[in-house]
Amino acid sequence: MTAYRLVIYRHDRLLGRFDSETPWAEDAVRDLLGCLPKQDGYHTELFVAHDERRLLESGPRGLRVVGREPLFEPRSIASLL
Repeated sequence: MTAYRLVIYRHDRLLGRFDSETPWAEDAVRDLLGCLPKQDGYHTELFVAHDERRLLESGPRGLRVVGREPLFEPRSIASLL
């Protein structure tokens, strides 16, 4: 399953980011892009996870994944539309 991150700005001010790893994540990002028109001052940056970093714990029962962090790379918004 692919993870997407959309970073959202308005009038060059960072508003936040939207991360999604759902099976319909690409559709969710596409829907959000439709709600953030450039003429209203919105600017967005799209990132797609290409790999992940995992934090492992070793114990008597073996290895256990304690945490994971998707590793994102920038993508063109045009590739999504």
